[in-house]
Amino acid sequence: MKYIEKISLLFLLTFISGIGFYSCTKDQETVITPKSLGQYLDEQVTFVNSELGYTRSIIAVGYNVSEYSVSLNAVSATAFTKIKLAYLTALKTDSVLLVSPTVTIPQIVAGNQTLGASGKAFRGAINLCDKRPLNNAAVDATALNASVLVGSATGNVPADAKTTFTAAIKAATTTRDASTTILDRQISEAIDKLKAATATFNAAIIK
Repeated sequence: MKYIEKISLLFLLTFISGIGFYSCTKDQETVITPKSLGQYLDEQVTFVNSELGYTRSIIAVGYNVSEYSVSLNAVSATAFTKIKLAYLTALKTDSVLLVSPTVTIPQIVAGNQTLGASGKAFRGAINLCDKRPLNNAAVDATALNASVLVGSATGNVPADAKTTFTAAIKAATTTRDASTTILDRQISEAIDKLKAATATFNAAIIK
């Protein structure tokens, strides 16, 4: 009987110790600090203005210095235009709400949630790749090609060299303009091929 009492006492002490240990090691509950209306408003205004600027800068296919360049990801140019317009419309609607003197926190939160679907569709329809380096290389190659004439005199090139270089430039510009060009690797490969073609063309110029 005494043995059983000792076991029972030991179990009880272990159980109580376990409770104490659990209460000391339990993760603290996350405390969410409420935000003021002004904080919600500032954050949402910053977000909307940023998204408006970014969305407006994206075009279907571009490679000018002042533009972002984008290749479409599984959507046509027409579909992309509609998707972009839908997101811009949602952003503008939210921006009007944010300047209202009677705007409330629930309205700000709801407006942010409304942007979710159109924003996700917009982001999912684009795949950025910078085509500007390839465009610059193609422009330089085109200028070089135009400045060198076919002939047998000094400074001229044989006809076959001219034809080959012209084809290489066309291939580079085709890659640049293609809506399926979505990877920086594709741009780099096209630049490397054009550089090689340019070197071959320069070597063919009669000295």
